[in-house]
Amino acid sequence: MSSQYSAAFSRAMSPTLDALTQAVVNNTVFGVNDEAGRHNALIDELATVVIKKIAECRSVDQVIDCVFFDYRAALREFLLNLASWCDKRETVKASLERLESAVSAGNTPNRLKVKAPEFQLTKEFADAGSAEALRVSTTFSTARDAFQKAINDGAIQAKKDELTFWDDKCALNSCYEAAALIVKATYDDRKSSYKLPVFSTDNKGVRRIAEWVVSPQKKAECSALQTILPAIFSHIKQIVNMRHRALAIKIEKKRTTAATADVEMADATKPGPSIQSLIDKGLNARLKKLNLGSVGKKASFRNPSPIILDTNYYSNYPDFVWPEFVQGSSTSGQESWPFETQVVVDAFATQASNQGFQQGRQQEEREGESSRQERSKGKGKGKSLDARSNVVPFTSVRPAFPNSIPDDILTMTKTDAVSFVHLHTPISFLLAGQYRSSVHCSPGVSVPVDVANDLSLGLNYMFFTLPSKSLIMQAWNDFQRRIRWRIYFLFKEGMNKPFDPDYGVSSKKKEKPPVLPQYMELGLSMGRRYVQRTIASIPEEALTEMRKHAFSPKRDKIRKFLIDNNYVITMTDKNLGLAVSERDWILRNELNLLEDERNYEELEFEVAQEVMKSKMIQMQTLARTVEDEHLFLFELGLSRFFLSNVPEDGSSFKYPQFHGIPKIHKKPTGFRPIIPCHSVVFNPAAKFVSKELKPIIKSTPSIIHGTKDLFTRLSQLRIDSKRQWYFVTGDVVAFYPNIPLDLCIEIVCSMYEEWLLNASEENTALAHINPNSLENNLVKLGIFKRAIEIGNTQLITQHGSRYFRQKNGLAMGVADSPDLANLFGAHFEIKSKILDHPNVAFYGRYIDDCFAIVYAESEALALNLIKETIKFDGCVIEWAVSSSGCQFLDAFIFKESGKLHWKPFVKTGNNRERVPWVSHHPLDVKRGVYIGELSRLAVLCSTKEIYIGAIRDLNALYLMRGYPENLVISWCKKNIQERWEKRFALRVAEHDESILVLKTRFDQVWNWFSAAELGKTVTEYWSAWYEHAEKGLYSADSSRPLIKPDPNYVHDLDDVRPELFTQILVDGETEFVPDLRKIGLLGSRWIVSRKRNTNLFDLANVWKKTVFRKLDEDIAEKGGVVPETQNVNETYHSALVEAAEQISIESDNEIILHRRSISQEREHPEFGRISKSYNR
Repeated sequence: MSSQYSAAFSRAMSPTLDALTQAVVNNTVFGVNDEAGRHNALIDELATVVIKKIAECRSVDQVIDCVFFDYRAALREFLLNLASWCDKRETVKASLERLESAVSAGNTPNRLKVKAPEFQLTKEFADAGSAEALRVSTTFSTARDAFQKAINDGAIQAKKDELTFWDDKCALNSCYEAAALIVKATYDDRKSSYKLPVFSTDNKGVRRIAEWVVSPQKKAECSALQTILPAIFSHIKQIVNMRHRALAIKIEKKRTTAATADVEMADATKPGPSIQSLIDKGLNARLKKLNLGSVGKKASFRNPSPIILDTNYYSNYPDFVWPEFVQGSSTSGQESWPFETQVVVDAFATQASNQGFQQGRQQEEREGESSRQERSKGKGKGKSLDARSNVVPFTSVRPAFPNSIPDDILTMTKTDAVSFVHLHTPISFLLAGQYRSSVHCSPGVSVPVDVANDLSLGLNYMFFTLPSKSLIMQAWNDFQRRIRWRIYFLFKEGMNKPFDPDYGVSSKKKEKPPVLPQYMELGLSMGRRYVQRTIASIPEEALTEMRKHAFSPKRDKIRKFLIDNNYVITMTDKNLGLAVSERDWILRNELNLLEDERNYEELEFEVAQEVMKSKMIQMQTLARTVEDEHLFLFELGLSRFFLSNVPEDGSSFKYPQFHGIPKIHKKPTGFRPIIPCHSVVFNPAAKFVSKELKPIIKSTPSIIHGTKDLFTRLSQLRIDSKRQWYFVTGDVVAFYPNIPLDLCIEIVCSMYEEWLLNASEENTALAHINPNSLENNLVKLGIFKRAIEIGNTQLITQHGSRYFRQKNGLAMGVADSPDLANLFGAHFEIKSKILDHPNVAFYGRYIDDCFAIVYAESEALALNLIKETIKFDGCVIEWAVSSSGCQFLDAFIFKESGKLHWKPFVKTGNNRERVPWVSHHPLDVKRGVYIGELSRLAVLCSTKEIYIGAIRDLNALYLMRGYPENLVISWCKKNIQERWEKRFALRVAEHDESILVLKTRFDQVWNWFSAAELGKTVTEYWSAWYEHAEKGLYSADSSRPLIKPDPNYVHDLDDVRPELFTQILVDGETEFVPDLRKIGLLGSRWIVSRKRNTNLFDLANVWKKTVFRKLDEDIAEKGGVVPETQNVNETYHSALVEAAEQISIESDNEIILHRRSISQEREHPEFGRISKSYNR
């Protein structure tokens, strides 16, 4: 007979874990005897305990941790989803409230604004003011308002519907049903593991398991959890709601504080006595640790702002050089320092000031209240924080990012909060705003400080563009088209076919690119695989984290300011920075130049058309001459090039638009006339002349080709120290317009003829196929003479609706004007034999600037020698002489201890608008610009000591433009020595065939891409295929198939030169296939060439044309070309750029341009050199 032991007896007999658990379960609830009652009581007790825990939770994760362990994992995803739904509900609710508030206040969000279509009416009808004209305007505005209201109502209703959707999603009933099913499913799934044994003892006293029962505890947990699910849901909703409310309050206060702090940033970035003293103490402490000697009490970190200086010499820039270098620049201690240390130690001192700022602030807080009150006098700003703010730890904040401001400011007053932001903003961030300064203004123009701050970023500032992975695939697709055409033409024409990219012309006709043999196509497929893998490897979160930098200019505000005041933004002469001018002032000054009867005459439109038509006919005749008489120029594409600007209808001529550049360095402000002829019908003739004259100019010793050429010569110059010598400089007054044009053309043609005939080869029986034969060169000479006549005479320019013809001289903006001016001056210099004069140690001229070093007994004799020797017909040269030094180009050339030296020179008023750190240029571009500056300064410095001083100034300038000091130090240390050692090294031009280019624009996605790896992937496949095919070894491996040629496969390489084939084996038989190895592609270097995105210069042009638009409306009625507004979408310009990049290049003629053309953009447009003709 068996008997069942009680729980207590079982525990005594067999104190096992199961027995203990059963005893606990059965005896937990005291006072309840029946099993159902104990079960319900246990449920209530468990539910009560959990609810109390939930009430103390302050996060969703804490709530989830309160769920019974067995159900926690199963419910986690659902509860997190619920929290996400509630969060989205609150977000939609807040968005609806903001939208309703904005619409009710009449402030429609930009994304919802609609614009009436532009409908062109005649000017007379629109300005008549009649009822009909008014009805047109009213009809459009009424329709627009009705459409706008419908859009607003629809948007509000859409948000309401969206809110209803999330209300239903978060409703208690639907949530409970879903969660209860999860609980039940989990219980049923794990029920078998919840069983406990029930023991019994038989008559012999043997203890056995009688049965298994489900644990009452687990049953109660399941029921209790189902009971408290609504409480869990409600608490999660409450947590999300409270978080949103608190976040909204915090964001609003932080945004207000950040805006106020940013407005007052100008005062914060100009350290007062208190902050200045802290920086001084930190700087001195840091320098003591570096064992660099004491700086002294007067040493201080001065604000490197572009103030007006009394001198132009780098060595006298105390605001850009640390005091220890000014005091002891010639001490032996400094000379013993390593080369890099002398340059970068000032940046270390800047870093020390950052550290000293924090340490000094703690010392300041320990000072008495009286001293703090004394420091807070003045404007009443920057009062000391109260006792509560003193305990706030030093936290780095950025006013441009309100979320970086700690929550501690929520308990401060507004004044204390702003002071806290200023004091806790890193010095580097404060310095990043140091670019903020005034801008050049024409007379009568006043620019508000906030607008000037934005414009002082400079025209090179590049706006943020959303990163796009598709750019990589677009670049690859474009590259595939171009390389197909290159392969096609190289196999068809060979490697030695003459081609000149300068004469390349794009064609509007599009053709499908050629199909390549199957193994070549597979190589490109390997490349596509690499591109796809690269795109897939770019993390989405990395792209979404990219945001525009701080200090981005407020485009809408600038645009409104310019349009409301009829202001325009222009460049300035000498590249001194941008200038803001009044529209009518610019027009008045431009017309003053054009109405000068000595230089210009006004023409009727019909007369101007006849002149342009005559030019067109001459260009067509010139093209036919090339085609009929000079085979080699024709093969270079010169005939097509001559016709490239001829209008299709023969009458829609493009006129060069006359404009002027303010000479702000002149008092009163002058104007430099510019006539840009890049799109004019005869400009190809001028380009041809310029290209032909380049070798002559290069070989003329009196012509200086730039600063590097000048100082390379001066570095090799040996001056007799026993003789007195002087500097003589000359400036040809208004050189271009004063050159006698007919005489200039005659001189240049004579020089070209002499050079061409000297390079000619004797006539032979095959003279017509020799490009340098006398016969061909005589034809070329005739083409040149007609081209120089067409491209430089009868120059017509347009200003508004008026047309003018230049009567005298050369024009700035014609392609060959600098070359003609150079050779015109060189003619008289050669005639004077100035370079052979025994008393002239050196002579050279850069366009209209002359420089000479003369041996003489006095300044007057030196001046008179040059003045009487150098004379240009029709021109006046203003000469100056000095025994100590002179400014020439970008340098100051001087005499020291009887030796010749030179150093950089900065013209007064130069804003030195380097690319700011906050610009969205890629880092490698910024680094390249800095390294380029190192190279330039190395050329402009005669000694290492001067170079070191110039680099200190450069580093301070880049810090002033906001660059991180550690980064500048790193760039400097890595490149300073190399730039100095290679300052006069000649750059070896890269062979064009060795470069294959993927063309795209700036984008952060290219950080994940390697053009070298792409090239390796493609070319290694091609190489492997040829190696295996020559042995007859093929494979069908899907990852890298080396297939044998398919005789049925059709491709377009059906015209291949015999020497470009190679022999392979196919099924034991010999076949011949085109060999990529013989056209130089497999050894090419693959690179990515990037164009810039929209910058401030682009938008300035858009705004300028908007201001002038009303003045141009009548041009279309008379003929000519209305300057089209550049298509830059100010709201979201990246989409336009992306669309432009998607334009395929598939024409036969366009692909020819890429066969041997210069593929890599050798310089960025915003950093490119500006010719002398524009820079005077």
